[in-house]
Amino acid sequence: MPNLPAEYQCQECLRLARALQAARRADNHALRTRLRSVAASSGRDFVQFGIRWVFSVAAMPEDEMKVLLQSHYPKFAEANRKREEHEAASGHSLKGWSTVFRFGLGTRFAF
Repeated sequence: MPNLPAEYQCQECLRLARALQAARRADNHALRTRLRSVAASSGRDFVQFGIRWVFSVAAMPEDEMKVLLQSHYPKFAEANRKREEHEAASGHSLKGWSTVFRFGLGTRFAF
C-alpha cells in the first residue's frame, strides 16, 4: 500500500489502534456491568441511572472528570498512554484509525 500515509503502513500504529478499540470495548462492558449492578441493587431503572451518572460526570470540573474517567477506563487509559508515546516517537497520528475501524476497513490492513 505505497500511496498511504506512514501511519497506515506502520504495524505498530495498527497494533495500537486495535488495542485502543479492544480496550474501549472491554472498559465499556465493565462499566455498564457495574452501573447495571448498582442500579439493580438500588431499585433504579438502568437507563435513567446511567443518564444521571453521565450528567453528574459532565458537571464535574475537567481535572476531576479526567481522573474519574481514567479510573473507570483503566485499559483504555493505558492503551492511550502507549498511543501518545508512539505518536511522540514516530510523528504518526492514530486519529484516522478510528474512522478506518468505524467503516469496517480495519481488516484490509494486515501486514
